[in-house]
Amino acid sequence: MIQVESPAWASIEAHALEDYPDECCGLLVMDGDGASVVHACENIQDKLHAQDPENHPRKAKTAYRMNDLQVSKILTATEAAGGKLVAIYHSHIDCDAYFSEEDQKAAQFFGEPAYPGVTYLVISVIDQKVENRKAFSWSADSSQFQEVPLSVV
Repeated sequence: MIQVESPAWASIEAHALEDYPDECCGLLVMDGDGASVVHACENIQDKLHAQDPENHPRKAKTAYRMNDLQVSKILTATEAAGGKLVAIYHSHIDCDAYFSEEDQKAAQFFGEPAYPGVTYLVISVIDQKVENRKAFSWSADSSQFQEVPLSVV
């Protein structure tokens, strides 16, 4: 189970609505004082598609890719301040919240979680409204990410 504080969840939903009709993406971290902090990240999927459509056939409406440098800076600053990465989030556009095969691949490195202990949050935005939200964590039993309970407190 993952618990997300209401103000943090409100920021995530606002980001999803702001980026609609493209997928949003970002990080939820816990700072050194234990407070939740949302970092909206740039979805560079359209840039990747424009540069190399053969290797990046999907656009930002159906995929996300965070800017690696931006993520590195956020995580470095968070860890230096005694915090940690709690969750990675992204939205799905005009469909339900689920962890796709593409999401599974992107969240793994050589068959293991790329960020051990981190939960993935998926927000469904349909017709400019948040319709659903789900959380997914690594299951050692199945060697996949599986849905886990999500509570907004």
